[in-house]
Amino acid sequence: MRASGVVRVTVQLTFFDGVACIGGNKILLEQDGIGLFLDFGTNFGAEGRFFDEFLRPRSILGLADLLALEILPPLSGIYRTDLELPGIWTKYADHPWCREVEVLAILLSHAHFDHCGCLSYVRPDVPIITSLSTALIMKAMQDSSAGGVELCYVLPRELKDGLIRATNHRCVPYQQRPFGVMAAALPENVHSFWHRAVTSRQINPSPLRALGKEAQLGDFSLRYFPVDHSIPGAGAFAIHTRAGWIVYTGDLRLHGRRADFTRRFMQEAEKLSPRVLICEGTHPGIDSPVQEEAVAANCYEVVRKTSGLVIADFGPRNVERLLAFLQIAGETGRLLALTPKDAYLLEALRAAGEHEIPDPVADPRIALYLRPKAFRKPWEEWAIARFNQRAPERVVEAAQVKDDPGGFLLCFSYYDFHALLDIEPRGGTYIYSSSEAYDEEMLVDQERVRNWIEFFGLKLYGSLGREREGSGFHASGHIHGPGLEELVETIAPEILIPVHTEDQNFFQRFTGKFQVVWPERGRSLVLA
Repeated sequence: MRASGVVRVTVQLTFFDGVACIGGNKILLEQDGIGLFLDFGTNFGAEGRFFDEFLRPRSILGLADLLALEILPPLSGIYRTDLELPGIWTKYADHPWCREVEVLAILLSHAHFDHCGCLSYVRPDVPIITSLSTALIMKAMQDSSAGGVELCYVLPRELKDGLIRATNHRCVPYQQRPFGVMAAALPENVHSFWHRAVTSRQINPSPLRALGKEAQLGDFSLRYFPVDHSIPGAGAFAIHTRAGWIVYTGDLRLHGRRADFTRRFMQEAEKLSPRVLICEGTHPGIDSPVQEEAVAANCYEVVRKTSGLVIADFGPRNVERLLAFLQIAGETGRLLALTPKDAYLLEALRAAGEHEIPDPVADPRIALYLRPKAFRKPWEEWAIARFNQRAPERVVEAAQVKDDPGGFLLCFSYYDFHALLDIEPRGGTYIYSSSEAYDEEMLVDQERVRNWIEFFGLKLYGSLGREREGSGFHASGHIHGPGLEELVETIAPEILIPVHTEDQNFFQRFTGKFQVVWPERGRSLVLA
């Protein structure tokens, strides 16, 4: 901000989402008018108030529906111009949040949609700074999606007859977003996966750059810290500003296989003596979380005692859970049957250099389950071709599973239930190892899960509905109450800002030790 020829440096934080709710984080850190966004996620609660699976925002109007409903903040300069209808910003000129922003980059903590989902609307030249695993997971997510997700590459649009439409794929390629990954170097084979085109429309490639564990973006200094979460590649950031260090946890926990990552982050963040800690608080009411080791042990006992078919339902990118079921399958003499989407995700993580990830084609414990489809997309054909070339005996369809149900552990979820009509199981086990329902729509989905289970006479292990972590078959991806206390008191910030939480009471205990600030949506907190 400039006045009377004197430059006044302002450092401020503005929370456009992730406030008093779970997910949807969109946090803008600005210094002298130049900004970094901390995540740019989908707020499923806000979207669910107006939309569902069949009633969606109108793509032919670009950003218009989402801006009108305040699902996206009215900030010119951050969004794709090919999604902006002519004169759209005039409509929001009097909105208290409306202004032009200059953003250097988006710092992305991990690849869950509530943190990255709204990248689809961001200008394709804005760099995304994240971990290598997160970048490649998002590439796999977009490659294997049904459409409408543009996390890593963008389908160009043009205005025709007042409506926004896709350009001709024969003339205009996808535009790949620039990604900077917080790693010292890139594996040799990473670029072939990163630049692979998955449709007849080619990709105009943008480089994937290794930035190291520390980086300089304009006047901002960045540090990145891997943390433990229910998806590979999760991380926290520390950003040095003229007001001091700003630390952002993203989502993290202390009870997974990589809990040491989170503890190391806590220790390193403490050394920075941060001015601000922006801290997640999804499950502060849990005093003693279920450990991943306990989940694996409980699932093993169930599978060991089951003679028929076993179905394991867990989060689509919860690779730690997948690896646990892979070990269980091997120890109980079963094949872990993955969908092509799961196998493709493992290929992405192997390209990222995640050493504990098995080669699905080479691992004798893994089978590829194929459902009948009239059309398969190029990414599917690629995954299937690898199996057909090197392990055709482990490409299975419904008939093999029906003939030998006790020989398989199927990794299925809600959207795979059609396959049960082909397999026709009579009895068996369904292990529900996924997160609890957090809204009415998910409760309806889980009631349908129950209907399928009952129809085929499967025995359910795990909790459907709103039950929390008490079933013993699921471990949360989020830090628990005592862990949160340890984290906050270890890092010891001057200012504590809770986000990604609905529990204000828990954080009141820090009042007196630290300045606890509850953010208000769209309101700026000036730090200097």
